[in-house]
Order: sequence, then C-alpha cells, then structure tokens
Amino acid sequence: MNVLGETLTVIDSTDPTKKGITGKVLLESAKTLLMDAKGRTLRVEKAGTMFQVAGSSEVVSGSEIMGRLQDRWGRSK
Repeated sequence: MNVLGETLTVIDSTDPTKKGITGKVLLESAKTLLMDAKGRTLRVEKAGTMFQVAGSSEVVSGSEIMGRLQDRWGRSK
C-alpha cells in the first residue's frame, strides 16, 4: 500500500504520545513516516503502530508497510 499523501490517524502505538495523531504523510522511510499534523511535522515509527486511513474504515498495520515503498511494490501479500 502506498500511504504517501494519505491522511492517517494513529489508532494504536507502542509510543503513547503518538496515539490519536492525525496527519498527512509527507515522506516515508523504511521505518518511519513523516507526517504533517496541524502544522507540526512529526516522525512516527511504523513498528508497533496501527493507522486508520481518513474517510474510510481501512486500518493499516505499520508492519505491513515496513521497508521502503519501492521495495514493497513487488512484495506479495
């Protein structure tokens, strides 16, 4: 799944300070997402985090999107 440009909400995280954050994904690295949350740029770890895609009931596990986007394109589910 490509999450770049998506608005995500952190619904569960091993870091309790990240839970509830909603923001647009600006950049993705192998282990983190850089999100714009109300004008603040925050780095959110993928590992141990569950995200909900804004405007839908789709939930994405950080473990599903671990690694770089270009490496995941060929990965089968």
